[in-house]
Amino acid sequence: MDKNIQTAIDRDGILLARIDMPGRAMNVFSLDMMDSLERLLKHVETTAAVKGVVLASGKSTFLVGADLDMIRVFTEQARSGTYEALHMLCGRLGRLFRRLEKSVKPYVGAINGLALGGGLELALACHERVAADDKAVQLGLPEIKLGLLPGGGGTQRLPRLINAGESMRMLLTGDAVSSARALELGLVHELAAQDKLVDVARRRALVLSEPSAPWDILDGKFDAAPFDFRAADAADKIAAFVGVSLQQRVRYPAFDAIMKCVIGGWNRPMDEACHWEMDVFIDLIRNPVAGNMVRTLFLNRQRAIREGQPPKSLSDARVAAIGVNAQTIRTLLEKGRAPVINAAELTDQDIVVVTGDANTVAGKKIIWVGDTEVPAEPLNAPVRFWLADLTEHGRSAEIVVLHDDREHEDVGRKLAQWLRATVLVIKGPMGFLPSLKEAQTSALEAGCNEDEVVLAVALAAARVWMGGAITDVEIADVAAVLSGMHPAYTGGPFNYLRQSGRARIKASALAAAVHENSLFNVPDGTDDLFDLRAIVVN
Repeated sequence: MDKNIQTAIDRDGILLARIDMPGRAMNVFSLDMMDSLERLLKHVETTAAVKGVVLASGKSTFLVGADLDMIRVFTEQARSGTYEALHMLCGRLGRLFRRLEKSVKPYVGAINGLALGGGLELALACHERVAADDKAVQLGLPEIKLGLLPGGGGTQRLPRLINAGESMRMLLTGDAVSSARALELGLVHELAAQDKLVDVARRRALVLSEPSAPWDILDGKFDAAPFDFRAADAADKIAAFVGVSLQQRVRYPAFDAIMKCVIGGWNRPMDEACHWEMDVFIDLIRNPVAGNMVRTLFLNRQRAIREGQPPKSLSDARVAAIGVNAQTIRTLLEKGRAPVINAAELTDQDIVVVTGDANTVAGKKIIWVGDTEVPAEPLNAPVRFWLADLTEHGRSAEIVVLHDDREHEDVGRKLAQWLRATVLVIKGPMGFLPSLKEAQTSALEAGCNEDEVVLAVALAAARVWMGGAITDVEIADVAAVLSGMHPAYTGGPFNYLRQSGRARIKASALAAAVHENSLFNVPDGTDDLFDLRAIVVN
């Protein structure tokens, strides 16, 4: 029995293949998982008793893309690997999908929960798809949000399968659709109750005697409306339709790469189209912007999430919010499913979130949330918690530890977990995210352009680092990007400083100082921040 894919065959010859990776909350594509999929394909091809396959999940979600190790390998190899080596490495999953959809035996995907990235690409390679009629089901290709493109055939299959306009919207926004919307679009063939999902998929596999993907039918035609993919301005028309600005296309090459995939692959046979997609993918993954976004928004963000987990000792803690902005915090806590109580119910074991001034606070686990410094008295709160606004990439929070108090630091981590925020811990009174926000606001008010604002914020980050408050610049980069204080294409202020180099930063700062000299002061003693060797993939 394969450890990742459990199989069972019924008397009609329909093989139920459940993806259920041990030790993981969700199924993902890893190098090991690709081995499992290849073994499954070989088993189906060589076993006469198997007449068809239902591909399902043994978890509450279907499959949610690639895992950390695989992305890390791709990113590392992109730096130095040859074109041929990258094609073999990165294109393996797409080749497995083509092998699946060319099978003479039907594959029906039974989609529950999330089917994202490679998970949806796997489902698209199946001959038919059934989705659970459940609000938890989401189908999407979110790679654009990491500066990448779907490299397993997603840019080729999706536009041929559903309306071209809606497919480009999904590809260029990364937004997922519900199962009901997927049925409307023709992305799935049928909806079923959660407890009947596998049965419905099995029935469809049983009657699908001659499976064939629509793009493998001789002389198959597909409708590109509302676009003309042969037109010289096709990419401009697509971008305008979806609402992607020229500035976005300049800053984030994945937009043009995705459109290039679709336009260039449209009139090719599927094998050639998928090869073309991988050509474009390799060019994109070698681009520094893609590397920046993958490193910060995926690899380092996952590390920040792991390291930011609160201890289990706080699993039973309750929370109350008091002060001038208590209702706002209370609403966010309730969305995060925190056990919110009234202040009158507080005990010494509960967490007190204080916003603004509050003269009387019950309990010991006190944390102060706000934009300014913590009042010294009478709160006696050893931790300040700064919550950033929600952005397209998520939300970050900063815990400023005023005293060496691990208990309250952990309380801050618990609060961040409830608020669904990625945590940055700062030692000492100087805040990081508030300093970046102040620099960003001042630069905008001084009339600085986008590049100058980016520089001003990065130099503010350098000054905080000089003060010794930041010990992990990679997690600080994650917090800066998630909070919207630095654009994702830079990978964060510290990554930006390193990639730019001291000479370029000093020249740019000298030119920008005409706006506001104090914003563009390059502090001495920051040589380590300009050391390119410090940019590593964790």
